[in-house]
Amino acid sequence: MKTIPVDLAAHYAGTAHTVAFGLRIERTDGEIFGFTSHDRSVTISAQVYDADPGVAVSQLVTSAGFAVDNLELTTLDDGSVFTRDDVLSKRWDNAAFYLFKFNWADVTDGIEPCMSGTFGMVTLKKQSVVVELRGLQQYFQQPVGNPSTKTCRAHFADFPTQNGNNRCGLVAATYTTTGTITSVVSNQDFTASALAGATDYYTEGVLTWTAGNNIGLRQKIKTHTLGGVLSLSLPMVLTVQVGDTFSIIAGCRKRMNEDCSTKFSNQLNFQGEPHRPTTDDLTKNPQTSV
Repeated sequence: MKTIPVDLAAHYAGTAHTVAFGLRIERTDGEIFGFTSHDRSVTISAQVYDADPGVAVSQLVTSAGFAVDNLELTTLDDGSVFTRDDVLSKRWDNAAFYLFKFNWADVTDGIEPCMSGTFGMVTLKKQSVVVELRGLQQYFQQPVGNPSTKTCRAHFADFPTQNGNNRCGLVAATYTTTGTITSVVSNQDFTASALAGATDYYTEGVLTWTAGNNIGLRQKIKTHTLGGVLSLSLPMVLTVQVGDTFSIIAGCRKRMNEDCSTKFSNQLNFQGEPHRPTTDDLTKNPQTSV
């Protein structure tokens, strides 16, 4: 049940209202931002909520039960916060938000919680940025249970989710190493000549940038060949340069024999059904004995 502070409730009961929205955002990289719909910036609990570029909130739709709250945030695209490169690099993906109301004439009245959740789709328009805000009920819309698959359903060494449920059973640190870019063909193809490992050892692995323009960002490895030649599944938005450093985890293509057994000797933890009957096996005509 939502509780409204006594002083704020008394303000609501009055005839002259000075109420604005506040929005606190925490990105997955730990960066915290504050916005307000008021025309002046305010400070609440030591957090500054900026009026520039400000924020406009669409009609807030909430409901009882498990229906997902519906809300959009619109802010000016002045290049100060929601930069094109950051949006395209997915730095804002899954950012946590907390939306509330407050009395801008007296912020000591307290705040009224309105909604919390995570960012959905971020859309860049000509002069504005529109963000879909997804309420916590969104998690109830996700499927429960595991489908039957021939390939493994687990994340290799529980990376990069690290959700405490390591079905793979391997330790990520054991299969993670670091490297430095020595030559660049494009933002997708480059070489780290000192990177050890046979061809395809890092294919389908994950590269995390530890220095350079893309620091903190991750991308899957599409191909890896001997000599540290790497190709990403998608090019980085920000420029990759010689001297950039990264950490990289071994790749697993989720195959029973080639990967889990031969490459990692981990077949007892394989999370798939490689020998299950196919649809053809289940629907073919019965064989008669001679």
